[in-house]
Amino acid sequence: MAEAVGAPSSEFGGSDFTQTSAFEDGSVEDGPVGDTDHPDNASSLPEIPQKITFKNPFFTTIKGSHFIAREDTAEPVMVMPLETGDVSLKLSGIRHELNLEPGDADAHMLDIVAEGLKFVRGLKVGDPVPSELTSGRASWSVTERHLSISRSRLTMQLVSWIGGEEHVITDVGELEQIVQDPHTRQQVTVAFEEAAEHLGVGRENKEKVILLVENLAEELSYIEALRERFEHILAISDTVDAIHQKYRSEQSMSVKIQSIRRLFRIASRGLKDTFDQIDAQTGEILSVLKNIAPQTRFIRQSRDDLHRRLWAWDGLVAKWDGVMVKRSRTNEGLLDELYHFLAQRFLPADEWELFSKAQEKQLMKRTTERRW
Repeated sequence: MAEAVGAPSSEFGGSDFTQTSAFEDGSVEDGPVGDTDHPDNASSLPEIPQKITFKNPFFTTIKGSHFIAREDTAEPVMVMPLETGDVSLKLSGIRHELNLEPGDADAHMLDIVAEGLKFVRGLKVGDPVPSELTSGRASWSVTERHLSISRSRLTMQLVSWIGGEEHVITDVGELEQIVQDPHTRQQVTVAFEEAAEHLGVGRENKEKVILLVENLAEELSYIEALRERFEHILAISDTVDAIHQKYRSEQSMSVKIQSIRRLFRIASRGLKDTFDQIDAQTGEILSVLKNIAPQTRFIRQSRDDLHRRLWAWDGLVAKWDGVMVKRSRTNEGLLDELYHFLAQRFLPADEWELFSKAQEKQLMKRTTERRW
């Protein structure tokens, strides 16, 4: 099993920095939490604690109470397990019932919980506040393989830069083949020396550039992990295409699968555009190293955005893994679930309303049939 890699060993911050400060030890410290685009405002923001804690005993009265974001609306709620079943309470309702004012500590903690649920699936009293809010680092881990891919990609960008035409290689197989080439290995040392000279720290200080690239590779390793998850999503599309061939002669299923494929193209295009934007933004390696703090903020914001968007697919990816390409009730059920998932998120609002009404009518019809 590949070794898990946690948050980067050297953090890049939300505050501005100069090239000289970045090369003092090859790293940049985390900046203040808050409005990273306007660091002057950061000092006026409430401090974010390290753990989820509340003063009012209401939050700890019922054992097992926790916070989640509703799957259908993403609204944060507090779930209280009772003998008659779980009860979900809106945070706005809790504020009202407890008479919490905006400046109250518990009101501030509810704000932190609501924001934290954008990064983790659930929170309870005593849990650490997600590190995305406290330091900007990811609260989830990647593998050594993802770090190796991002490190190799950045190294090859430097090698191609000294050749006069910088390339961003996203195909992992192609990347591994090039990196293992003996000629490439010889060029790597020269590339780091040239980069150090170009950045104004001198060829003899190439180690500082190596450290900066390593830190950047750790940040981008999360993008590589997310890119791999995106590939699993694309694999579902390939399976749907193959199953479609089995239902060509059945009009109703064929029409439904065509609708799934249309919505899938919309979904995958949006995700691919985000990855393309990241690749383009980090495509000029020297420019990235010269502007490491704003570039790192961009990478982290993109990481968090993609992580939230890919979250919703995890259940489907697990269900579609290893699906046999054939006509079957199981596959038809998976296609129905996939269509509902895609329609809910990617159908135009007016079409989604019609779809929802049709679903309600179908459910009522089935209920009536069961009653009779």
